[in-house]
Amino acid sequence: MKKLFKDALKITNYNLILTIPLIIFIKVLDLYSLYSKYTVDSIPKFILASITILFMFGVFCSAWFYMVERAISLSKKVFVLDEDRAKATLNLFKTLPDGVGKFFLSFVGVYVIFFFIQMIATPLVYILGANIIGSLDDASMMSLQKTVMDPAVSANQGMASFIDKLTPEQIIFFGKWSLLFMVVTSIIMYLLMLWIPEIIYKTQNPLVALWRSLIKLFKDFFTSFRLYISLWLMGFGLLFINTFAVINPLAYIIMSIVLFYFSVYFVVLIFLYYDRKFIDTETSAHDEKK
Repeated sequence: MKKLFKDALKITNYNLILTIPLIIFIKVLDLYSLYSKYTVDSIPKFILASITILFMFGVFCSAWFYMVERAISLSKKVFVLDEDRAKATLNLFKTLPDGVGKFFLSFVGVYVIFFFIQMIATPLVYILGANIIGSLDDASMMSLQKTVMDPAVSANQGMASFIDKLTPEQIIFFGKWSLLFMVVTSIIMYLLMLWIPEIIYKTQNPLVALWRSLIKLFKDFFTSFRLYISLWLMGFGLLFINTFAVINPLAYIIMSIVLFYFSVYFVVLIFLYYDRKFIDTETSAHDEKK
């Protein structure tokens, strides 16, 4: 496991250009979302905006994840000169159109399937929360409505001002619901951990890839779970630090860079795990049969 983390770190450092498409996509998506916020004022425009985001998602994911897979493959090659490695790394940009051509429809399918997963999970979480946590009493609900309608809170439009107005019981209540959402989301993300590598390496059909990725996930449950928990703790720690970084502009910029780097490292690590566990192993077994 330690070697996997170290090798993923090395691959990420050698292929920092992987951050460039990611940063561009997120910034373009932010700008488009901001634009849509002020221009989408009817159902046809909303549908058009949703389809545009769907296509943006399909283009980026098909190109970028294929680029990551090529970077993993490139790491297996031995380069005598650093100049040759740098040239090969820069050539990864040339794989972006190939990725779109091969996997665009696959990731459009991923977007649609994930949408239905959310549609199924949301009422299940609500039912689970209603039974485990319950709901606020009438007095607390009335107090909450007054807090939301408070002009001071509306004027500040900040989460901090909203929380300041809550009672301790309401804070505990919302804290329990937040914890439930975090646990359910973490479980779902674990179950989907190998879905993308399965599409890129093996199965372009997203529905079949989802099923096969689940089989492989539980086939090597203890290793995959340890890997996910390690990444989850690292990500949680970084997000926790980032909440305090917003106070200082310089710290916020530094943490933004760190989070982009971690995002790339996260994906590279999962792809590397899949490659070594399910691709290299199959190749070795095939060679032994020969």
